[in-house]
Amino acid sequence: MTPDSDICIIGAGAFGTSTAYHLSLRGYKNIRVLDRYPSPSCEAAANDLNKVIRSDYNEPLYATLGLEAIEAWKTEKVFEGLYHQPGWILSAQNLSVPFVEGSIETSKRLQVKGMEVMSVGQIRKRFPVFTGGLDGWNINVWNPTAGWASAREALRRMALAAQENGVEYISGDEGWMKEMIISSSGECTGVITMDGNVHTAEVVVLATGAWTPSLIDLSDQLTAKGHSIAHIQLSPAEQKRYEDMPIMDNLELGYFFPPGPDGIIKLAHSNFITNTTTDATTGITTSIPHTFTQHPSDDLPFEIEAQMRSNIGRVLPELSSREFSYTRICWDADTSDRHFLITPHPDHQNLFLAAGGSAHGFKFMPILGKYISDMLEGNLDPEMARVWAWRPGQVSNLKNLAHLDPEMELRDLTGWMGRRKREAEHAKL
Repeated sequence: MTPDSDICIIGAGAFGTSTAYHLSLRGYKNIRVLDRYPSPSCEAAANDLNKVIRSDYNEPLYATLGLEAIEAWKTEKVFEGLYHQPGWILSAQNLSVPFVEGSIETSKRLQVKGMEVMSVGQIRKRFPVFTGGLDGWNINVWNPTAGWASAREALRRMALAAQENGVEYISGDEGWMKEMIISSSGECTGVITMDGNVHTAEVVVLATGAWTPSLIDLSDQLTAKGHSIAHIQLSPAEQKRYEDMPIMDNLELGYFFPPGPDGIIKLAHSNFITNTTTDATTGITTSIPHTFTQHPSDDLPFEIEAQMRSNIGRVLPELSSREFSYTRICWDADTSDRHFLITPHPDHQNLFLAAGGSAHGFKFMPILGKYISDMLEGNLDPEMARVWAWRPGQVSNLKNLAHLDPEMELRDLTGWMGRRKREAEHAKL
């Protein structure tokens, strides 16, 4: 690539925005970012109230990148005031115990300060705000260096910084990709958007998150998975009560964030949802995100909400029956080994993939585009290039990964279709 190369990035989430920003820092002058929605893209996994920022990994690569990212969250002006460090407790019930054990060992090797394995009794003594029995919190490690970032605002600021550097963001039908342009020789020369416009480019980066496997045949390397999120709005007195709690994250029983200035506690269900269907344009049958933006009458399945409330009862039982002020299924694209997919396409010259966040990509947003830019320039670290490479047919049998519970197919769950509409009509009676 040269500074004048025509670069088209599809997708304005964490991967796409970070790539655009870092390319602009390197002097590239002709960068367009296309997305169906204006920045910060409302369907991006990164468009969230907050996200965990941590270095706890059993894989040294991500632990090291996590430490680098934390430093960037703390020091880079674009993220000023967005990073908060209450610490967190990483836990597991059963299947994810090896991941937690491996994270402890990796953190020790990297000399992360303050790490401490804690019993349930020790957690409740140090943090008496947790009044539940914490049943199922069978291995727990306290990391005071971890925290959270205001995710939506971080995505907005990084996109704005990219635009200030000359990056063009295009949304609406003008930014909604309809199809890629592939020549008879297999070369990708651009994309066509829903308004019929042709965007020619010398470099096309597909950073489309959970939608990626439905847009192009990836030989089952990515699967779109959604995890369910809910908010509880606290009163000012409640906000004061919970403001000093750490993040609590049980990889099998969900996570709980301390309230921010808005007085909202965010919680999530740890089991993922898939939605197997066929894309009407590409004809690809795979899991495709079903979002409440596109389907505003729908809401969480009954089974998911019931489990979320049960999990609240294990930690903060006094909140287990509180109304959810907001709900969402947040979708990302997972690989079987949880490594990203950041690589040239092997068959389509000039087409590059930057996806596979696997529910842990956002924390790296301040630095991720640096490494994606290295990949585009052909200078990516060999070890990163190896683990992030095109790898069709891979089936991971690793037992030390996070989130090993089997996925739930959306069509097998109940109550979600039209739920918001039904409940709104019932409330009027």
